[in-house]
Parts: sequence; C-alpha cells; structure tokens
Amino acid sequence: MTGSVHSLRERIDARVCQTVALHFNPREGAPYWVEKAAAMHLDAPRAIRSLDDLALLGPMDSAALAQRPVEDFIPRRFLEQRARWIVAETGGTLGRPRFAVHREDEFQAAFVTPFVHAARRVGFPRKLNWLFIGPSGPHIIGKAARDCARALGSADPFGVDFDPRWARKLPEHSAGRMRYLAHIEAQALNVLNTQTIGVLFATPPVLASLAKKIDPNRRARIFGIHFGGMAVSTELRAQLSELFPAAAQLSGYGNTLFGVTPELSFRPETGIDYFPHGLRLVYRVVPRDIENEQARIAQIVPKGERGQVLVHRLDETQFIANMLERDTAVRVAPPDDAAADEFVLEGLRDPQPIVDNAIQPALGLY
Repeated sequence: MTGSVHSLRERIDARVCQTVALHFNPREGAPYWVEKAAAMHLDAPRAIRSLDDLALLGPMDSAALAQRPVEDFIPRRFLEQRARWIVAETGGTLGRPRFAVHREDEFQAAFVTPFVHAARRVGFPRKLNWLFIGPSGPHIIGKAARDCARALGSADPFGVDFDPRWARKLPEHSAGRMRYLAHIEAQALNVLNTQTIGVLFATPPVLASLAKKIDPNRRARIFGIHFGGMAVSTELRAQLSELFPAAAQLSGYGNTLFGVTPELSFRPETGIDYFPHGLRLVYRVVPRDIENEQARIAQIVPKGERGQVLVHRLDETQFIANMLERDTAVRVAPPDDAAADEFVLEGLRDPQPIVDNAIQPALGLY
C-alpha cells in the first residue's frame, strides 16, 4: 500500500472519529445516536476508530428519518444554529418521505461544490440562462439548482414546478400521466419560446419527450444539459447529443439525505462513473448474496464488481451511517486526474435501481 493511500485512509478515519465523537457525546450529541449507543451498550467514540468500524452500528434505520423530529439527528450544541439550517424532504420513493438537514456550508459542500468542479471538467457553460424543470417546495433539488446556476455566473433559473410524489402515482402510459407531462411541457415550451435559454436541467424522460417539440434553431442554442432525478441511459444520451449538438451533458447521482455525486466519466459500453467530492460522503459497494444485513454491511466487493450501494454521511449537522440504498453499482476507483479537483474516494459505475429484489431500469417521470 502506498504512502498516499495510507494518508487518505488516515484522513477518512480521522473524520470518522471526529464525527462519531460529536454525535455520540452524551451531553451535546444527537439524541438519536446517543440513544442508540445506550441501547447497544456501546461506547461509540472508543469502539469506532475507523471507517470499517462503522459496521458496528448496524444498518441505518431509515424509518427513523421519516418518523422522528430532525432535531433528534442534530447535535445539541448546534440547535442554536437553526437559522443556518437548510431543511428538505425526500421524494417518497420508498414510502414516507425522510427528512434531512444541511447547514449552509454543508449544503454547498454536498450539492454545489461537487457540481462546479465536475462542470468545469466537461466544459459546462457559464453565464447562461437555465431552465429548471423539477421539484421545488420541500425538495432540495430546486434549492440546489438555484445555487448551482449562480455558482456558474448565471441568474436564478427559470423554472417549471414538478411534483415527483404525484408523478409516481400516475401509471406508465396512463391518461393522467400523459396529461401531467403535457402540462409540464407546455410551461417549459412557453419559457423556451420567449426567453434565451442556454441550459436545461430536468429528468431524462422529460427531456426525451420535450426535446423533439423544441424548435431546432432553439435546440442549437442549448449549450448545457444537466440530468437529475433518475439514471440516464446510453441510448438517450446519444439521442440528445443529436438533438442538442452543442450541449455538454452532465449527470448526477444522489439524493436529499446525502447530496450529489457528479459524473466524472462516461463510456457507452460501461455507463456513467460517479464520484463523491471530498471526504464527507463515503460509498461502499457490499455483496447482495449475504442474507444477514449486519454481516453484509461489513463486507465490500472487489473493484470492478457489482453490489448494493451503502452510504455514510460524515457531516457535523447530520450523521448517517450504513444506509443501504435501493441501487446496485460497480465499485470503481477515481480517475487519476481527479485528485486535483478533490475527487479522491471510490465511486459508483452504472447505478441501477433494485425493484422487487431484481435490478430494473428506472421508469416514470421522476
């Protein structure tokens, strides 16, 4: 093992120790984690000294994030900072929405800074008007879209509001789904036909349906496409490359709880590679063929193999450990040239959702 790898692992382990010491402090820590340690009879700061030791906590109880007040997950010492909190809810894909809190600086580190670094790598355009077609309200992606646009020197995006919870209730090819999509497209086309838009940010299915309805001359003046909400297929990327020949394409993987993990590379034969920025977010790819979850989260598949995605969020405001995601992915090392942009941790290749215990392509509008 090289000295640089030793150094990186030492930095990750140090962040784990700092995060655990903060959240498990009996007087100033987060009530959820203090209670969990007591129930487990675990002296967490003493027992958890490395990234691997997080497995001692067992799989994350995601239901708690939907049922308990957000204050239960925030160290008591930060409760007076609530004016700096950015609060959001998940889209409810797995049932009841779960709640997340990001401090302002953590929000930038989770959503904006990774996008800015990845955008620079692909030549994403600056200082152009954006059209964001997506959720606002309690959903964090709308808040992130505003800050990402501004970070690239653009104005607050033009927007078309999109309710993902309602969209998921509409069966594929149903009349209701078609009417909702037409409603979204009509608003988007009104913006595109009256404003000078250079960047589109929407889900792949919405972009696929909307693209052919946009005048070709206007399509030629789109210089950036940012995908969100679900995976984009190789076929759709190729189709959109033909329809928007001047546009740089950039995809992101992530969610409200953790932040965005941007695309750093793409090959048609293998799909998109996504990597976390900095040390606040750690992905593990664990086997799917071990029935015992406690044993499974302590394992990791070899590089180049597919397994289930597990995530750790190592932030001061909200700590989440051993969250098993509903996706599988291939474990991959970061590109050699990515360290300069602070992409130093392992990432995920070609994430695919697990539906009824089988890997299936994403459907729907969001």
